[in-house]
Order: sequence, then C-alpha cells, then structure tokens
Amino acid sequence: SDFKVTGEATPGYLYCITCPQYILKYVPKVKFIFTLRNPVTRAYSEYLNKVADQTVMRYLKKRIDNKMDKELSTSAPSFKQLVNDVASTMDTCALPNRTFSMMDEYSEEMDKDGCYVNPFVGEGRYARHLRLWLTLVPKRQVMLLNFDEWTNNAMPTMEAVSRFLSLPPFAMRKDADGATKEAEGMLKPVAGPYPYKVDEAHNTHLRRSVHVALDGKSDKTDLKRNELEGQLPAGTHCVLHEFFRPYLNELDELLLEYAYPPMGWKTGEGKGFRCDDQYTHWRGLRGKLFPAAAPAVSSLIPVAEPLNE
Repeated sequence: SDFKVTGEATPGYLYCITCPQYILKYVPKVKFIFTLRNPVTRAYSEYLNKVADQTVMRYLKKRIDNKMDKELSTSAPSFKQLVNDVASTMDTCALPNRTFSMMDEYSEEMDKDGCYVNPFVGEGRYARHLRLWLTLVPKRQVMLLNFDEWTNNAMPTMEAVSRFLSLPPFAMRKDADGATKEAEGMLKPVAGPYPYKVDEAHNTHLRRSVHVALDGKSDKTDLKRNELEGQLPAGTHCVLHEFFRPYLNELDELLLEYAYPPMGWKTGEGKGFRCDDQYTHWRGLRGKLFPAAAPAVSSLIPVAEPLNE
C-alpha cells in the first residue's frame, strides 16, 4: 500500500541545545540526517547566501543576548574582512576552546579577550554541537553524511538514505547497455513497486548543487567547474584552514568515539596552492605543527555499532 514519509530540513537544529530533548520528547522514533560540509567552503557559501538575501548585517548582529534586526540591508563587510577579524580573534583569544559564536554561552573574560567569531565561521565548529546530539540520540536514529558525497556519489548516497529511512530501494534509470545515467552525470529515478519522489537534495550557492528528482539531473562536470573550493584567495583560505584545524581534530576524535568514519576534508589545499601546516595565528599554539588529520573514508560505508549504545 502507499505510504508517506514526512520530513523537514532545519540546519539550525545542530546548534540548538534544547532541540534534541524537545524533539525526542514528542517524536521519540524520529531519525536525523546530518550533512556536514568542509567548514572553509561552508563559511563562504553561507556568506554568499546571506549577501543574496541582504541579511549579512542582521546575521552578524545575531547574538544570544540580542534581538535580531529585522531590516534588510545591502551593506555588508567583504568576506575577506570577516576572515581578517577571525585572524585577529586567534591572536587575542589565544586558544580554540575559548571561542564562542551566536549560539554559545560565554564569559565576560572571553568577550573581553575578543573570542567572539562571526557565525559564518563559528558554525563550522561542528564537534562541540554534534556531541550533544550523539550523546542523547540513539545511534540507530542518526545518520552522518559528508556533503561531498551528494556530489561525488549521488546514487549511492540516495540508496544509503533510503536504507536508513527504511524506504524502498532508490533505483536509477538504465540505458539499453545497462549503464546508469550517473556515469554521464544524469540521474533519473525509476518507478519501482513502491515509487516515491525525492524532490531535490541540493545546495544552491553558486550552482554547487546536486539535484535528484524525477526530472532532475546532476551534472558533475558543471559542478566541478563552479565549485566554491577554487574561488577563495590563498590568504583567506589559509587563515580559515588554520582556524578550523583544531576543531576538525576534535571532530575526528568525536566521530571515532561514536564509530563514524572521519570526514577527511583537505581544508589546506586550494587550486594552485597549499597552506602551511604550522600555527601562526593562534597565539597559544604559535609555532606548533598541526596534528595529522584523519584520512578520508566514505560516510556511506557501514560501520559497527558502538558497544556502549
């Protein structure tokens, strides 16, 4: 018989400290899918989104102790200016565990030492927010995906999501020779015995998109040509690389603790350049080498359940 699966998408849930308990209280069997993105490009992507919406200034003013200004504005600091502020924060705040952003609690001393980071960057410190969700929600109800899987492995990603949600298998139309259209970048679901429609799985900033729909497509060549990874200048990119390095190591440790594969983002590489692997802006870490990052492993590979679940 026909059935429906109801869902909704709210990225802000990740940063909400009351949401896990509140949601589980009313929908105890709900399943959560978190898609995490390379925080360097995520920061720039969100900035571009807010520029288009004319909400950059409103977003920058959003603090836990302030009301949001509801007026739209075309004025906004450049992304380079915001990243320069992050470089200053690393110097005045000294250590990564003292930073705070719009959804974090903070002390007067942290505020005095300039430890505030704008939310475009602050929201990329995933581990400190994700830990609460992994602590409170049973592992069988949480799926973690690497954003790049939607672009690089759209079909297996949809299949994995289907299995996680206990939906019928997600199949793709095949050519006469048996090859799927995915090989050419064209993805079209076929109608199965229990057909369902996935309208879109996407990130639309600067066409960094993946569309999986009955009439949609995923053109990998076009996505690669327009990806955000190659649009940031080396200096801006490398400041963000250094800022996020401690937080990415924290994320690696958290994922290992809960038996999830590491994300393996190469935040220190851009088109034609490679960032240094030594701290220069974090005052409390200056001169030290970055810890080795965990290697990339597909988040679609099944992993063992933790013993303490």
